[in-house]
Amino acid sequence: MSLNLRNYTKALYGMDAVVQRVPGDAWGSPTPCEGWTASDVVAHCIGVMAALKKQVETGEFALPENPDEPDDLLEAWNTARDETLEALDQPGVLGREGNYWVGPGTVDDLLGFALWDPLTHSWDLATATGVDAAGSDELAAAAMPVIGEMAPSLRQMGLLADPIEVPANAAMMDRFLGLTGRNPVA
Repeated sequence: MSLNLRNYTKALYGMDAVVQRVPGDAWGSPTPCEGWTASDVVAHCIGVMAALKKQVETGEFALPENPDEPDDLLEAWNTARDETLEALDQPGVLGREGNYWVGPGTVDDLLGFALWDPLTHSWDLATATGVDAAGSDELAAAAMPVIGEMAPSLRQMGLLADPIEVPANAAMMDRFLGLTGRNPVA
């Protein structure tokens, strides 16, 4: 198992830990993602996992789709999580080359980038629903260089908000959240 796969898997299970604990009456709660509810964030993550799975299987670029909210959001999340992890658990998959979100590279490279989505949105969902967040300084440290380098492009595409300044001595997760336009102390 590569470090990128290990980190992505930890972030995905961190997001899963939050999703599984969302109170039933909190799915309509607004999140730090402007205009998105808790259920919108999970639906988005399901779309991202579907696109990631497609890229892993085909080697071709795929945009995440924001599907309509399924009748059973938790079941849809569980299915997408399991299918994504299954696609990643195939012999030789990490070295498979293709044209991915980050351009030409390997699935392993793709996972180094994809880590930021479940890491960020687990915090968004936790913040919106009052569930303990599952992010970690270790995962934030792995995501920071990749997202930091791509931040101007991601902002231009509307995927990141303007950065929020946090103290230089803040925890790595707080610095990562600030980079993604989230205020970890609000």
